[in-house]
Amino acid sequence: MHSERTQVLLTPAQRERLQRIASREGRSLGAVIRDAVDAYTLPRARPRGEALQSLFAQNAPVDDWTVMKAEIERGALGRAGPDDPVR
Repeated sequence: MHSERTQVLLTPAQRERLQRIASREGRSLGAVIRDAVDAYTLPRARPRGEALQSLFAQNAPVDDWTVMKAEIERGALGRAGPDDPVR
C-alpha cells in the first residue's frame, strides 16, 4: 500500500495528457503518475548510450554493398550462389 503523499502542480495540458492515458488504459491518474515516476527513476539494466556505443563498436565484417545485396537477395529467394555450399 502507498504510504507517502506528494502534491504536484501540473499544467492543464499535462493533466489532460495524463488523464487521457489513464482513461485509455482504464487506470487511475495516480497509477499512471506512479508508473511514470518509476520509468524515470528506476535504473535500467544498461544505459541506452552505453548500449549504442557497444553496438557501434562491433567489428562486424562488412562486404561491398553489391555483394551483400546479392547475398541477401539469394537468401530471400532460396538460391545458392557460386561460393555458397551446396544445399
